[in-house]
Amino acid sequence: MAQALNVPRTVRLGPSLVAVSLDRRFDHPANASTGDSHSPSHADPDAFRLRQDRLRIVADLVIPRQILDDIIAHAKELTPYECCGLLAGTNGVVSRLYRIKNIVAMEGAQNLSSFDSAKAAHLERLSPAERAEIAFVMDMQDFSSAKKDMRNNGLDLQVVYHSHPHDPARPSVTDIKIATDYEEIWPKINLPLPAYLLVSLMNSEPDVKTYWIKSGRVTLAEILIR
Repeated sequence: MAQALNVPRTVRLGPSLVAVSLDRRFDHPANASTGDSHSPSHADPDAFRLRQDRLRIVADLVIPRQILDDIIAHAKELTPYECCGLLAGTNGVVSRLYRIKNIVAMEGAQNLSSFDSAKAAHLERLSPAERAEIAFVMDMQDFSSAKKDMRNNGLDLQVVYHSHPHDPARPSVTDIKIATDYEEIWPKINLPLPAYLLVSLMNSEPDVKTYWIKSGRVTLAEILIR
């Protein structure tokens, strides 16, 4: 019988790193040829779901390292503007990233036509340059295309992400307001309430944190990077 491998992984909780251990027997290539009914592979849907459940035990969300690197690259490419996008997957395990165009960056924020004034009235007090660097509005065509692709591939929305080029990786007042307002909108467009991932570029080392925002209350989410 193939030997199960226990390989240390890390959970990133904001700026700190916490070591954990995950059973990798479902990934080990030797298991594919043992013929052992207790050594499932990805070809077995039940085994794959079980593996996802095991990952979820140690974290709220599981995000592949490559996807996290892509998010950080997206943030750097669009600075000083904010980037934005969606992460999709199943049962808290992320498997796909969708970059969404930030209309504010495209328009240079020369007008507020993209904003719901009731949700972002305070932005009117800022200059166009200042406004462009602290706000994002998702392009609805990109959003709709991403939603369709999720549906076609049996995926669910897991995370909404955006960057803070000059501020910490924590939700702004506007972020919290919009997330709270959208609690009623997500079910109407057949999407679950997502977590919110923020990337801060204010220091030399990017800082990534993920939050749950419900009824205006913000709590830090635990994410496993694998």
